[in-house]
Amino acid sequence: MEQARTGFVDRLQVVVLIENSPAYDTYLEGCFGLSLWLELWTGATCRRVLFDVGPRADTLARNAEALGVPLNRVDAIVLSHCHFDHTAALAGLLKSMGRPVPVYGHPDLFRSNFVLSPEFMDYAMAGENSRPSLEAKGARFMLSTSPVEPFPGLMLTGEVEHTTDFEEQGGVSCFTIDGNGATVPDRLQDDVSAVVNVRGLGLVLLSGCGHAGIVNIAKQARKVSGGRDIAAIVGGFHLLQASAGRHEQTVRALRGIAPGMSVIAPMHCTGLQASALIAREFPEAFRELHAGDRVAFTASGAAKGVQG
Repeated sequence: MEQARTGFVDRLQVVVLIENSPAYDTYLEGCFGLSLWLELWTGATCRRVLFDVGPRADTLARNAEALGVPLNRVDAIVLSHCHFDHTAALAGLLKSMGRPVPVYGHPDLFRSNFVLSPEFMDYAMAGENSRPSLEAKGARFMLSTSPVEPFPGLMLTGEVEHTTDFEEQGGVSCFTIDGNGATVPDRLQDDVSAVVNVRGLGLVLLSGCGHAGIVNIAKQARKVSGGRDIAAIVGGFHLLQASAGRHEQTVRALRGIAPGMSVIAPMHCTGLQASALIAREFPEAFRELHAGDRVAFTASGAAKGVQG
């Protein structure tokens, strides 16, 4: 795997635009999916990045407006993987913006992807979210299997190496069509996470669904950043259908990989049982984040509810 050097940001602000549930007393709209607004500050310069867009453009727009988030000022969009609950709002978002925008992700984003049980469901980027349609609306795709650094201090993991024996690759029973036209299991190799290197704090790891396995992803984050310490993990861990044994193994492994972690915020597809275990095992670091929540990371640590 290609090694990468990361720059730094002085401050990272994360605003949760879409998550399964709205934050308490916010009156925002929750829907199954994820979208995180990132503001990366270096001195007086701010780069604005949208990490996933969620499934509904109307929900994304309403929540962003209520939170004062200027979607039309986004500098880049990152898609963690192809599934509709992370990508389907893209066509509507691009149409509303009316200008070209760089979109980062894995080259396999536009493959067929579906489940067969309990009934057929198409998870792929198709129709108005097909590549030709999105490019016509302004998407400028930057797709790579290798780690890339869109802006100084923001690294994308690229395709994640699978080195953890207890983590099921894919984590969901998806299928695709291979080069011979056969229906085969899809291991979701397009799963990409973001890593932000905050000066004086360490790495903030952002995971969409964690289909590659959150332990594998954490290992990859350290590798692509040159071995820097992980200070926070935020996003989906995809432990919803995992066994209690895997939950426990995951907690033990994360404790070993990131012993100094000050924030762990399992969201979206992590599941209640896994989240409860994480809250119990990381009582000081655990954060519950939903649509409308904000958290800022600086050298002095993390502060929830910070605006601006």
